[in-house]
Amino acid sequence: FLDPRNIELGARIVTNLEKLYLSLKKLGLKSADKNEYYKLSHEIGIPQNNTQKLQNKLFGIECNFDELNAIDFKKGCYVGQENTARIKLKDKLNKRLLPIEVIEGELKNDVISIEKDEIGKVLIKEDYPYAIIKFKNEKFDFSKTFYCGAAKIKIKKPDWLKII
Repeated sequence: FLDPRNIELGARIVTNLEKLYLSLKKLGLKSADKNEYYKLSHEIGIPQNNTQKLQNKLFGIECNFDELNAIDFKKGCYVGQENTARIKLKDKLNKRLLPIEVIEGELKNDVISIEKDEIGKVLIKEDYPYAIIKFKNEKFDFSKTFYCGAAKIKIKKPDWLKII
């Protein structure tokens, strides 16, 4: 089945190991190394690694679930549904989980700033970093270079993300 979040993430096959390579060949698919997959996922802007670090820190709508076909605003009855609906209906969404790229240095600090203003916080540091970013701040701009302690970083905008 195709990954419902983004077609660029490819497909998954559920089969026993003995039939895996035969199934791949029959469907004209190729197997990918997990690190290659994680790198592609980071480039697309969908976190896959260390996501346990996001638990109890963000609402699904801040993790872009609304644009990844993971929130149904017509259904309701899920954990955080009232808060999520209120954020959307009252246009209170001002933070988004976005991939970051380290240009120089190491991510030793969590706070992302520009001109001494806090613009976000790194939530996932390892390998494929992500941060919660206050995108409605007047000093925020994807073309700018930001600082996280001594590290210089760029905040990447996923192509599929329409709301920003």
